[in-house]
Amino acid sequence: MMKTLSTICCKTQRHLNRKDIQQGGALIEVLVASALFLSVTVGMVGAFIHTESLWVVIYDNEVSRNDSINSAKEQMMINSYDQTWADVQQLGPFTSIP
Repeated sequence: MMKTLSTICCKTQRHLNRKDIQQGGALIEVLVASALFLSVTVGMVGAFIHTESLWVVIYDNEVSRNDSINSAKEQMMINSYDQTWADVQQLGPFTSIP
């Protein structure tokens, strides 16, 4: 059987097409793996940012609560002390009892 130039070219073309198809499949696999990696990375960074902002809010609330508790304690000490001296001043001058 005699091989003609067109037969040889057709076989060569089929061989080259199969090689390109295999390389294209590997390229698609790499692109899918890259997309998965990027989406997971972006998700983790987003979760970290939300966690960091949550910690900032918790810390701010704790500081605010401690400030309000401290000012309430200070106010209680000041008010009772001032109230005591105000009572003494309202009694008037002291007189000795015989």
